[in-house]
Amino acid sequence: MNNSASKSLIKVLHIILFMLIIHGPLVIVKSSAANFTEDTIELCLNQFAKELSFIEKKYDSILLGFNNQLTNITADLVQNNRTRHTLELLVKQFQIRDSVDKFQRMRIADINKVRYIKGVEIIKILYEKTLALDHHFTTVNTLHDIQKMSNPNNYQEFTLAKGNFSNKADKKKGFDLGAILGDNIYTTIIHSMISLFTNDGINKSSKKEMMKEIECILDFTLRINNDLNVVYFESAYLKKSNEEIIQQIEELFNLYTRPIDYKISLKKCRENDDWLTIQTHLVAYLNRLNYLSSAYQNPIEAYNMKVDLEFCIDRLTHFIFQYNMFINQSGKFYEKFALMLDSYKNEEACVEKIPEEFVTLKEKINITIEKFHNTYKPVEINGSKMKQLLYGVGGH
Repeated sequence: MNNSASKSLIKVLHIILFMLIIHGPLVIVKSSAANFTEDTIELCLNQFAKELSFIEKKYDSILLGFNNQLTNITADLVQNNRTRHTLELLVKQFQIRDSVDKFQRMRIADINKVRYIKGVEIIKILYEKTLALDHHFTTVNTLHDIQKMSNPNNYQEFTLAKGNFSNKADKKKGFDLGAILGDNIYTTIIHSMISLFTNDGINKSSKKEMMKEIECILDFTLRINNDLNVVYFESAYLKKSNEEIIQQIEELFNLYTRPIDYKISLKKCRENDDWLTIQTHLVAYLNRLNYLSSAYQNPIEAYNMKVDLEFCIDRLTHFIFQYNMFINQSGKFYEKFALMLDSYKNEEACVEKIPEEFVTLKEKINITIEKFHNTYKPVEINGSKMKQLLYGVGGH
């Protein structure tokens, strides 16, 4: 192959490589778009690692070729004594170094693009998790359901027994509770016990049978009443805290997308499946940043744009810390709920009298604990892949 043909081949190869560099990020963007459907952060980070590796290998190959050329030029400069040829080598050396600088900027832009998009994906995933959490907190029984389980007045056996006590009681000695005290768990039990034991119209054997019929109901409601109230009110507290987390992640999304001039809320973006528009805004943002950096048109603006992009990632890091704290706290709350409800020592003896709602509540709590350990588990922020995403460690 003659020298002219060799130079032509090198030019063609450079054009092909340049086209690969130009169109490579588009492939990554399409891949990232598909990943908006992923439902776990682990899958998101695995995909990020693959895309980052692809970018690094692509640019390392290009830059290695340029470095080899620079090494050869340096050797030629040492050996060459002709002024004209030396000048040509110096010009070529300058052009290659300019190309190296350009491709290094492109590599940084591609990495920033993938990092930013993966950050959006993580925000989307965490948003879906907090919305699902809101549903789980809601499924914990309402105050009415809790009171229904913990008040003996809501049990048919106890209502019938109270009626028997009243019907056979001495009207001159007895008294009726008012509407308020009559619905109070403690006063109604005390009143019923007084009515039973002071009722001369019921013989001892019958009293014993009546007590046997309602003893499990009284024992269960007296022992579990306070625990059920704790479960309800602390679940209500967690639900309110989760609503605040949802508001925070919606605000994070607004701040995260503000630099790229995307003005639609997270809620609307989710409803309209508008994730690809974010990528369009990001590409325009990075193109301008690359132009300002390469042409030295406005280095201050270029620096500010780069800082704004990195600050978005910092905001995401801060939110992940908050999310992790909330998930850990919520998981401990539910473990406490399970321990409290499992502590009813007469559950086996009174199994026939314990309401089905109580068993269902315990099952819901155990399912939620399992979800805290898996579905909603805290994000491993110290993992190598997360560090690459959040801090650019190993990125460039």
